[in-house]
Amino acid sequence: MLWHLLWITVFVVIYNLYRYYHEDDSYDYSPVETDTSDNNQKESNMEETISTRQLALNTIEHIGSEPKYTEEGYIQFEYQGVIFLMETANDCMFVNLIWAWCHSFSKFDIDEFARVRQVVNDINMRGLVSVFYSITDSDDVAIHIKKNFLFVPQIPNLEEYLKLMLDTFFRTARTLDIEVEKCRLQE
Repeated sequence: MLWHLLWITVFVVIYNLYRYYHEDDSYDYSPVETDTSDNNQKESNMEETISTRQLALNTIEHIGSEPKYTEEGYIQFEYQGVIFLMETANDCMFVNLIWAWCHSFSKFDIDEFARVRQVVNDINMRGLVSVFYSITDSDDVAIHIKKNFLFVPQIPNLEEYLKLMLDTFFRTARTLDIEVEKCRLQE
């Protein structure tokens, strides 16, 4: 048994040494044949022409909103009467979209906090968006909605794609209000 393992090990070492010293350097193995020169050229041209931040600014303008920068570096814009924040980075293909203060209630209302906590957990389990709350300096608890999604020029109909993401926020806020009211009526 020991001799078999020794012979197998010697064979593997000799085979790898042979491949290392006799391998053709001009041969580039690729299981899928693609013409990378044109693809790389197109990708580099696209990356050079527009950054994620500039793409976001252009798309926001195309949906009829006026983007502005906040002090924190977010892109702020209004869509259907609601102010959204978008966090972008030039070297990242994803953006964060935030609807701050979509719902609020008094931090002294323990029953409402229990209802909202249950509904927020149920919404977060679905995984479409992230809903979270924060306690403010005033007597309110603010509910926020956040979504991280891909935002690249290769997406067809980018304006419709952004509108779809924004629509997800409106549906989530509506679900939040309806489910909190259902919990209130069940008590």
